Amino acid sequence: MLAFLALAAALPAAAEAPLQLSPDVQMLERGLICNPPSAGRRTAPDTIAGWIHVPDEPVRIIRQGSVAPALLGTGFGVEFTLTGEGVIDLRYSVSHPPMAPDGQTTQAWNGQAVAGMREAIFFQFDTEEELLPGRWVFTASTGEDEVFRAAFDVVDPATVPHLTGLCLGGGFLSLFHR
Repeated sequence: MLAFLALAAALPAAAEAPLQLSPDVQMLERGLICNPPSAGRRTAPDTIAGWIHVPDEPVRIIRQGSVAPALLGTGFGVEFTLTGEGVIDLRYSVSHPPMAPDGQTTQAWNGQAVAGMREAIFFQFDTEEELLPGRWVFTASTGEDEVFRAAFDVVDPATVPHLTGLCLGGGFLSLFHR
């Protein structure tokens, strides 16, 4: 499921998927997250589920990189900070391999970011139908202007065993706390 936050072959963990940033991005990190506690859901009609997670606590990357195992309870996304002032309206999207039930390849939702504040968006694997290896791409836009584009390669967990034990029981590991 989404959070408020062409198929590719499995790539080695060292490979870096493309990243594009506008001058409006002060900082952006890509990586893995673990299923954060939920504060509920927010309606998002342009997603397959029709809603997105609203985390109960700030989402933090526990392992930087652009490769994610297709594993239930694991998520991946970006933490970012934008330049400027005030609240910035954004349109987020994630593109991915065709997903059941209708072969949809893009999901989108509206959100806001506060300039100068760390923000996060991510996708977490909640159902078997979402476990799709291939290229996944997050974008954020303000109207017609793309703010960032961050790609990930989702791979079979067997190809990245060093990434499969990061999330235990859907919660954060003690190693996460910086």
